[in-house]
Amino acid sequence: ARYQQSAEAGLTNDSIVQQFKDSSSFTLFGYDVHPDTTMTAIDSLAYYVKILHAGFASLETETGKIKSWVGGIDHKYFQYDHVTSRRQPGSVFKPVVYATALENGASPCDFYANDSVVYEAYDNWTPANADYSYGGEYSMKGAIANSVNTVAVKLLFESGIPEVKQMAQTLGIQGDIPAEPSIALGTASVSLLELLSVYSVFANGGFAVVPYYVQRIEDSEGNVLESFEPQRSNRRIIEERTAVIMNEMLQHVVNTGTGSGLRTRYGLNQQIAGKTGTTQNQSDGWFIGYTPKLVAGVWVGAEIPSVHFRTLSLGQGSHTALPIWANFFGSLSKTKDYNHYTRATFSVPADSIWNLLDCEDFREIEEENLFDELFRNERSLREIIRDIFGRKRRD
Repeated sequence: ARYQQSAEAGLTNDSIVQQFKDSSSFTLFGYDVHPDTTMTAIDSLAYYVKILHAGFASLETETGKIKSWVGGIDHKYFQYDHVTSRRQPGSVFKPVVYATALENGASPCDFYANDSVVYEAYDNWTPANADYSYGGEYSMKGAIANSVNTVAVKLLFESGIPEVKQMAQTLGIQGDIPAEPSIALGTASVSLLELLSVYSVFANGGFAVVPYYVQRIEDSEGNVLESFEPQRSNRRIIEERTAVIMNEMLQHVVNTGTGSGLRTRYGLNQQIAGKTGTTQNQSDGWFIGYTPKLVAGVWVGAEIPSVHFRTLSLGQGSHTALPIWANFFGSLSKTKDYNHYTRATFSVPADSIWNLLDCEDFREIEEENLFDELFRNERSLREIIRDIFGRKRRD
């Protein structure tokens, strides 16, 4: 704002930059206090870009009624809404990929090799797991619980990129989604509010609702000028079977996978489904969690993605966003007025669906030696060596 005002007053860019290098008195934002200090405007900008921000919202899954909306950490200093702003979602986008696969006939106990693959048609792109660990096979159920990138990409190609894009739009994501395989890992820009819409479809048994936060508008005498009612779609968005399986797999994320901190660190023992998310370089941390009646989501990050955590152990969504969600849900759990949200239980799947989920998360596979591979596939030794050593090296 200060730069804009100076520019409108006719100052040149060089003059404004020089002003920014002169000392001034500022009241700076602080989490506990707002200190007055003297520094240059340039230094104040350096101070502010390193501050972590958060967005939080929750809504009723059956009605779309928004129950809470926190656009940022302090509106006086930061007038930017992180509920509707768009950032990369990381792995909280993966349920879109998994739902598409289920709609196309995949099963939660289908197993996929956890290997590093070079996709030559996409500029030799090689998706990597967060821990750079490979080997063995993951079931769909185990892959989403452990947020395995290699399997998410394979599921995307199995369904088709256009199909995943269409599913994302059907579930409530309105922004542009590029036709690139990296969308499986959450590289498209989406908003927190859109993600809440996506997860509410799973909780709703396959039906969508339209989020809204104004119930009615009255004049000064109490006359109702306009009222707004829940708008639940009469058209099923995804099959009920798909929604039930997604609910079970996302509960598995919380019970044993990347969201298990809700159990082990925060002692939440209710039926909760959810998914963590972390973007490249730990720029964004996410957690979307829900019960059958309430879905809530958290985003944490700096104002610009180039400011990020140095390591995954510090910046992953389970360490940045999940604690905010846990404290919110823990507070609700202490109040009887909110029992219908916190103690709601998912419907028990039919035996046929339980059978589909009855498998291990991971299994080792017997490795073939080089000559087994050579003679089984009738491939040349040159081709095999090229495949082994021709892959991009990753740090």
